[in-house]
Amino acid sequence: MSGEVKYVTWEEIHEALGILAEKILLNGKPDVLIAIAKGGLIPGRILADFLSVDDMGFIEVKFYEAIGVRKERPYIKLAVLPPITAKNILVVDDVVDSGRTMQLVVEYLSSHKVKSTKTAAIYVKPWSSYIPDYYYEQATKWIIFPWELCEAVREGVSVEEDVFKKLSSHCKI
Repeated sequence: MSGEVKYVTWEEIHEALGILAEKILLNGKPDVLIAIAKGGLIPGRILADFLSVDDMGFIEVKFYEAIGVRKERPYIKLAVLPPITAKNILVVDDVVDSGRTMQLVVEYLSSHKVKSTKTAAIYVKPWSSYIPDYYYEQATKWIIFPWELCEAVREGVSVEEDVFKKLSSHCKI
């Protein structure tokens, strides 16, 4: 892979999600949290814990073929949802890059007659066409999260930081 990458630690994830949870709660606790799979599953679970949200679902969206390589358009592969009609929904992903995945999910959920939909991501790219209601930070680099380290190694990302080198030794190709 060419281009710069940013490695994010578990500690940084928890700090970022704690700050996001505080921002979200200023506007009221959501009834249901929907994570965008795969990247939003772990942040979604952590946010559900921080926010004391019991009802979770997920929507699997396919868009990337490989790191930095997008398909022509995103599509919903699978949706597993609790009852969401007339509920306040929070949609969570790890990164909003082009914005097209988040937009697709928001449009999909609107057809379910939800009360409201808010969106959250840890990172948003400055070129995104969709800016989530809540995000921790803007980023221009490709971000490697601790839950996707092996995937990044398989995609050819060079692991240079010592802590990630040690962890990547567990990745079996």
